[in-house]
Amino acid sequence: MQKVYEDLKQGRDIRNNLIQLKQMLKEEGALEQYLSMTEDDELIASFLQDEDAKIRKNAALVLGLLQSQESIDKLWEAYVSEPQLFVKGAYLAALQKLDCRAYEKQLKARYQKLLEYEPPLEEQKHIQDEIKELRRLVIQFDGGISRHVFTGYDKPQDFILTTLKNYQDTTSVQVESGATRMIPMGVQVVGGNIREALKIRTFRELLFTLRCDKNLPPKPSVIAGELAKSNMIRILKELHQEQDPFYFRLEIKSPMPLDKKSAFAKKLAAEIEQRTRHFLINSTEHYEAELRFVQNRNGGFYPCMKLYTIPMKRFSYRKYTTSASMHPSLAALLAELASSWLTDHARVLDAFCGTGTLLMERMYALNVRSAYATDTFAEALQGARENAGIAHMNIHFVHRSFFDFTHDQKFHEIWADMPVRGQKTKEEQDAFYHDFFEHARKLLAVRGRIFMFCNESGLAKKYMRLNPDLHLKQEFCIREKDGAYFFIIEMRDIQKTEIKDQIKETASKEASAEPERTQDQPETVSETVKEEPAGLQPGN
Repeated sequence: MQKVYEDLKQGRDIRNNLIQLKQMLKEEGALEQYLSMTEDDELIASFLQDEDAKIRKNAALVLGLLQSQESIDKLWEAYVSEPQLFVKGAYLAALQKLDCRAYEKQLKARYQKLLEYEPPLEEQKHIQDEIKELRRLVIQFDGGISRHVFTGYDKPQDFILTTLKNYQDTTSVQVESGATRMIPMGVQVVGGNIREALKIRTFRELLFTLRCDKNLPPKPSVIAGELAKSNMIRILKELHQEQDPFYFRLEIKSPMPLDKKSAFAKKLAAEIEQRTRHFLINSTEHYEAELRFVQNRNGGFYPCMKLYTIPMKRFSYRKYTTSASMHPSLAALLAELASSWLTDHARVLDAFCGTGTLLMERMYALNVRSAYATDTFAEALQGARENAGIAHMNIHFVHRSFFDFTHDQKFHEIWADMPVRGQKTKEEQDAFYHDFFEHARKLLAVRGRIFMFCNESGLAKKYMRLNPDLHLKQEFCIREKDGAYFFIIEMRDIQKTEIKDQIKETASKEASAEPERTQDQPETVSETVKEEPAGLQPGN
C-alpha cells in the first residue's frame, strides 16, 4: 500500500493505482493502515478534477471507502458538475458512506426528477444506475423501507397452489371456493379465497397468476411491456393498505447458462422498473414480491407472482431446521396420503425424527394417545423439542438410536423418514434396512403400521418379502426423479395367519378327496371357523 500511495503522490499511473488502492481498502485492517500513512490528506480528493472520467470515478469510490467526511462538499460539487452519466453513480455510492443530510433535499429532488424522466435508449443503463444509488440514499434518509400490510384475504383471486407432480388432486379436493383445474405446477384456482387456501397444508407455494400472455417471448422489453399492461399492479394495490412502491426480485426458471441468465434478469429488471414507472423497484434485499418466469420447452416464459407480504402461519412451529429436514408441505402430504390408514388416539413413534417435522404433521392429521421420537443427532433433537413447544405438542424425545430404543407398550404406528445412503456402502445400507425392519417388528402392535418414506424401494420391498408378518397395504411414488417412495406396511399376526392358511389347505384337500355326493346323500354341514377380532382398524 505504501508504494501505491507514493506513486499516487508522484502522479504515476494514477488510474491503475487508484484501482489497486480501492481493492486494498476492502480488506480487513487496510483502512487503519492507510490512515496511519497520512494526516489530513487531500490527495485523493484532488483527482475528482482530473480530465480522465475513469480516474474521477475511482477517486470517488476510494473516498467513500476512506469514509472521508471532510471531502463531502467536493464530492457533491463533482456530482453536480459531472458531465459523464456513467460516473455519477460512483459519487452517490461514496455519499452513502458519509453523513450527507445537508444535501437530502437536493438528492430527493434529483431522484424524483429521474423517476419522471424517460431517457433515450443510449442513456437508460446509466440513468437506471443513478436511480438505484439515489434510491439507497433516500431509504437511508427515511429510516428504511416501509413494509406493506396484506389485506386481501377475502377478495376472490386467481392463484396457483404448487404441489408435487401427480399429487395435485390431493390438494385440489381441499380447495373450498373457486374453480380448480390441475396443471403441471399444481392446482390452478380461479376466484379462490386466500384465507381458506392458507389452511391447506399440502401445497408448497401460493403464486398469483397474471392476466397476460402465458407464453412470453425471451425478450425483456416485450415481457416488461406485457406485465405493465397486466393485472399485476392492480393486484398489488388492491391487496395492500399502502400504495407505496413495491420492491421485487426476479426468479428465472430456465436451463440457460448462469451468465446469460444473470444478464437476462438484469435487463428484465431494469425494463420492469421503467415500464411500471418505478412502482416496482428491483432489490435483492428488501423485496416483498417475487416475479417468477418459468421457461417452457418452446423457449417461452410463464409469468406468475409470489407475495412475501402474506403471513404464512401453517408451519409457524418450524423454527429450527437442519439441511436434512423434510419440507413441511411434503410431511403434510404424506400424512394426508396416509389418512385412511391412521389410528385415532394411537401410540406413535418417529424412528429418525430430526427436527420433528414429519411427526408433528402426523399429529396435526389425527389425535394421538402418546408420541415418542428418537434420534442420535443431539442438535436436531434439541431443535425438535423447541419446535414441539411452539406447536404445544406433548412429544417424548429420546436421544438414542432407534435400534436401541425399547418400550413397555407396543406402538400402533411407526413413522420413518429413512436416512439416505450417503457414505454407506450398498452392503451397509442393506444391513441398515434389515435391522430397521427387525426392530420395528419388535415395537409394533399386531395390526400396527409402518409409514416409511425412503429412496431405497428395492431394499424396503426385499425385507417386506422376507418378513411374512409384514404386509404392504399401499405405496406411492412421491418423486420419480430420485426414486422417493412412501410405503404403508401392516404388521399381521403371523401365527393366526398360518392357522387360517392350514385350515384352508386342509379343507381344500378334504374337498378334493371327498367322493361325489349322490342325490340321495344328505349334505354335510361344515364347522364355521371364527376369526379372532381384527384389532385396531383405521379410524378406531
